[in-house]
Amino acid sequence: MVIKGGDVFVAASVAIARHARIPNVVIGSTLVSLATTSPELAVSATASLRGNPGLAIGNAVGSAIANIGLILGLLCVLKPMNVLARDFRVPSLSMLAGGVLLFFLPQAAEGGAYELRGWAGIVLLLVGVGYLAADYLRHRPRPGEVPETVAESERATMGLAKSVALFVFGAALVIVGSRLLSDNGVILARRLGVPPMIIGLTLVAVGTSLPELVTAISAARKGVPELSLGNVVGANIMNITLVTGTATVLSAKPLAMSRGIRFYNFPAMLAIFVLLMALARTGRRLTRKEGWCLISFYALYLVGLILLRTVAKGAT
Repeated sequence: MVIKGGDVFVAASVAIARHARIPNVVIGSTLVSLATTSPELAVSATASLRGNPGLAIGNAVGSAIANIGLILGLLCVLKPMNVLARDFRVPSLSMLAGGVLLFFLPQAAEGGAYELRGWAGIVLLLVGVGYLAADYLRHRPRPGEVPETVAESERATMGLAKSVALFVFGAALVIVGSRLLSDNGVILARRLGVPPMIIGLTLVAVGTSLPELVTAISAARKGVPELSLGNVVGANIMNITLVTGTATVLSAKPLAMSRGIRFYNFPAMLAIFVLLMALARTGRRLTRKEGWCLISFYALYLVGLILLRTVAKGAT
């Protein structure tokens, strides 16, 4: 439901945007990223409202890591892509800055834990909205310039009424599926004897990242894999700011995390951000070899997560 709902939601969102004659570059850099992040947003918000803060924050951070390590890595292995510095520089630096901000926002709590409190959620939301506004202003057509939109013959095949109906239907599928994913993720965590945050960082994170994978494969098949790079980076910015911020604001209590989770997963997220930026600068191209490098990093991250859990369990 989440995957299909996200697919329908994205298609309807783009169709509505095209009917509104929004420039293509804005559709790709903001709207599609925002739409493909809807599963993470719905799952984290649902988990937060239902008193599962660990699953909420784990899903957001885990999805950001999976988007680059797993999804972008697989895409590079399937089809290497060129990197346009002028289009990549600002979003990638914004993604890294958002990750650094998220790392420093949690405050120490009792028992060696850390918490994301309501004011931190508001800061993240403001940063996310500010980025979307700045990105739109950066790409909007100048006075007298005709915005780059699809040709009339290539405009959305579905009518506006159908687009709106599918938009609502896709959103409903995502929301209902997110509730099922959230509730059963917690049940699975309890039966396996692991914290919900671990499930959020792994199984749920990969599950909610599938729309980005579908979008990436679709872009590669159409011969424009570079579009998926912008989508992944944009989706990560949304995960860090809007998804985490929304979950924090909606939660009845601060989003708590252990010391190990904070000082392992957050640095891992920042490290894979830096790795992607470094690889993108080498020859202005992401090759198959560099794709395997991203996948290897993600595999090592999962191994470290398992070891961290084993050590924590042994200590208790």
